[in-house]
Amino acid sequence: MKTIKTARLGLLAAAVSLSLTGCFSSNESGEPSSYRHVASPDWRDQIIYFLMIDRFNDGDPSNNDQGANEFDPTSDKKFSGGDITGVRQKLDYIAGLGATAVWMTPPVANQWWDPVQNYGGYHGYWARDMQKIDEHFGDLATYRALAEDLHKRGMYLIQDIVVNHVGNFFTYSGNYDPAKPCEGFELIPGALAVGQSLPSPLALNDCNSPEAQQAAIYHWTPQIIDHNDPRQQLTYQLSDLDDLNTSTPAVRDYLKQSYRYWIDQVGVDAFRVDTVKFVEHDFYYDFFHSQDGLINKARETGRGDFLSLGEIFESSTPYKTEGEEKLISYLGTKERPELESLLNFPLQATMTQVFAGGRPTAELGFRLRKMMEMYPNPYRLGNFIENHDMARFLAQGNVDDLKQALFTILTLPGIPVLYQGTEQTFSAYRDAMFEGGYREDGRQVDSFNPESEMYRFIQTLAGLRHQNKVLSRGDLTILAEEKSGAGVFAYRRHTQGSDLIVILNTAPEQVLLNKMETGLAAGTRLRILSALNVPGQHDIVIAEDGSLSQALPPKSALMVIADGSAAIPPQDHAMTLTTPLEGRVLSVDLPLSGTGKAGSQIKLVIDGQIETAERVTVDDAGQWQGVLSMRHFQVGEQAHRLALYEEQSGSSAADIHFKSMLSFPSEPSQTWDDSGDGMDGTGGPNGGYVLPGDASYDKAAPQMAIEKASVYQVGSNVRLSLEMASVSDTWLPTLGFDHVGFTLFIHLPGVSDGLQVLPKLNATMPGGQTWERQLLVFGWQNSLYSSKGASATRYGKAVTPAPTITVDKAARTINMDFPSASLGRPESLNGITFYVTTWDLDGLSSTYRPLQPTLGLWNFSGGTEQDPLIWDELPLIRLQE
Repeated sequence: MKTIKTARLGLLAAAVSLSLTGCFSSNESGEPSSYRHVASPDWRDQIIYFLMIDRFNDGDPSNNDQGANEFDPTSDKKFSGGDITGVRQKLDYIAGLGATAVWMTPPVANQWWDPVQNYGGYHGYWARDMQKIDEHFGDLATYRALAEDLHKRGMYLIQDIVVNHVGNFFTYSGNYDPAKPCEGFELIPGALAVGQSLPSPLALNDCNSPEAQQAAIYHWTPQIIDHNDPRQQLTYQLSDLDDLNTSTPAVRDYLKQSYRYWIDQVGVDAFRVDTVKFVEHDFYYDFFHSQDGLINKARETGRGDFLSLGEIFESSTPYKTEGEEKLISYLGTKERPELESLLNFPLQATMTQVFAGGRPTAELGFRLRKMMEMYPNPYRLGNFIENHDMARFLAQGNVDDLKQALFTILTLPGIPVLYQGTEQTFSAYRDAMFEGGYREDGRQVDSFNPESEMYRFIQTLAGLRHQNKVLSRGDLTILAEEKSGAGVFAYRRHTQGSDLIVILNTAPEQVLLNKMETGLAAGTRLRILSALNVPGQHDIVIAEDGSLSQALPPKSALMVIADGSAAIPPQDHAMTLTTPLEGRVLSVDLPLSGTGKAGSQIKLVIDGQIETAERVTVDDAGQWQGVLSMRHFQVGEQAHRLALYEEQSGSSAADIHFKSMLSFPSEPSQTWDDSGDGMDGTGGPNGGYVLPGDASYDKAAPQMAIEKASVYQVGSNVRLSLEMASVSDTWLPTLGFDHVGFTLFIHLPGVSDGLQVLPKLNATMPGGQTWERQLLVFGWQNSLYSSKGASATRYGKAVTPAPTITVDKAARTINMDFPSASLGRPESLNGITFYVTTWDLDGLSSTYRPLQPTLGLWNFSGGTEQDPLIWDELPLIRLQE
């Protein structure tokens, strides 16, 4: 095993090695004298590994505890012990994965503990001194050594920076009056540890000081209450963090001086810029492109292409581009450029919805087309699946879903970004990698395993990306996509002399890729480079008409490359559909008929779904009959394709395209009036819970209070419509509502693996009922789970598709549309039962907000950690058909 491992790593190292010629200053012998400053790479060739310093590896235990009660590796809120020395120790592990650049959370000196928010600055985004290394992480010499270690390997260092805010050293109480900005202002006692102070000009933070008012280093404002308000977004305090007045010259000078320092003194090769949209556009032109800006400083050190990746946490709704438009605005113009590039948040959100949520793959196709059309240079975008500010992918999807997402970002244009722990299948968003660090499950384990299945899976894909420049340079053409749901997705990467095709099936069942036009010549042989869940792999040959047909296993993926030619496969058996169908819009079942080879069996494959297709037999006269059923089609106008498929020979007829149109009835089949109960104004089983103290919670009409519920049914589709006491979107949530999370439990008659315990809610199903499906939906997540593997402390296996969520804010209504597949494609809805509960979840970690005896900004009060996390609930909803 050791020999095999060494050989594999050796091949990978050869694949990712980069020429260092001309990168370093030299002594008289020609040997490099310093590895601090190196030339910029071609960023298209890089794979970035993103890590949180405190949660990655503890290389120097002596700096863990600074004696300010800020260190506790059993707490998710405090320092765990990771440091820069720990990063240096794991560079073999990072490089072995295939990464060529390391992006780290900010290493600068931070506020160690915020007594107002009851949380620590272990993450690095609460600066107290931007020109100093935090004592928990090391010192300047340690940081320099890391940069040199990376550069010696032909790797690069990306530092995370913050220009919008510092830590939380002042706050506001009472009502804020912009005309009297110092009324309600308070400096926070104990915000700095004993012996600490803020440097100039950050120390000018007392609104009541004439000197501080004149200096205008900060905006004298309270925290943002409404992220829809552009004025608040630019000048108020994000999560109560002290907002820098970035239009003040002294602030700009300090920020430029601070971040030029890290380029010059350490050798940083790029910056990731935090919270970009909370700072005015003009700042970025000055910060990066002025005479004393960062670009010129980087050029002085030999870096001709200093990359900046902006974080703008915005997504786009399906088949729209509002997120892309917001991101692109921060690239600036040719005359006044701003950031160099961006992290691709709209793509990340769509990939999660498609791979983990079972949404139509055409939504991903749309997003990728727009990526290539709209961005000036899509090859420099940072493409990622998960990060430290959102729920892990595996909190929403399963391992095969994650592998498909990785398969995708490692074969698309753009710079792949891998978050620490992805390669070890982490499901908690900020768990430590090292033994002794914080783990949500409390386990004490070392997680640096280069032999784990996921590590080796990523390693293989990364190696293929490095070896095949078509993956970092090639054009992108979408070849196949499914408009009605999960299923086929395929794209071609092309450069002169190289053609590579990626094919995926996102559905949990076998699907038919039918006569996909490839743009390749007849007889082209496709050699498999990598495969997921595809048994019996063999070369594929393009048919005489340039198409490709293939039965794809569930949750599978293929990467194939054109490699010579072979004999053209034989022609398909003749099959026809005689019923007029092309272009029709159907709302009722349609009888079908056609012709075929006598005695053969044909499957009527809708949207590639082979396993559920109706099978018909061709009679002796060469005729067949069948029915196109509407029962399991989703609501709304949906595009479909019908293929005639002879499974034994693998022959098929070209797709026939049509649409379905199903509508929910105007009147519900059942309604429940839930207004005025004890769980509206105050929540909990006895009506005694109290909302968190943050001002964004509606105390008069809590967002978690259900007032009315209605059920609508058509075919085997179900709409659950919930009218709430109020609906807010303060934090610009992806799904259109915040400050409420819905946890639904669904009983499916005839399924035998049901449970009574409700995962993570400290409760059980009422009336002795069992559940087989669980839906977790809040502003940033929409996930469906089965009861398999579930317990009181963990969700079951993620399944797809999740329901479609729509919001009517004016009507205070949230709709959840369950397609037939979400409910197991039932032939009858009779007996299907819903149990609906509400609570709130942390949008970052996807965890239920805690319930504690005393009030806090972000915890519920009026109970204990053992009490049910249920603010409001509905009685059991039992469907009838």
